[in-house]
Amino acid sequence: MADKFDKDSADPLAQERGKCLEKSEKVQKLVGVLHACEQRVQSKSYTAETCSQEVVDLLQALDHCVGPKAFASFV
Repeated sequence: MADKFDKDSADPLAQERGKCLEKSEKVQKLVGVLHACEQRVQSKSYTAETCSQEVVDLLQALDHCVGPKAFASFV
């Protein structure tokens, strides 16, 4: 997922998300939680776990981080 949010992207929202991935401790922690979940799921032959909540938590943290900057140009 992190490769979708590149600080060097032409998309300003993707740029800000890329910066948050690098600078926000909360976002970095949630990336680690998501990676740990993915490893857990991939290590099992069958599991009902999907990591969907971890994805939602990460995206919410990213949105919270970029929120003030993402819409500043509209005001």
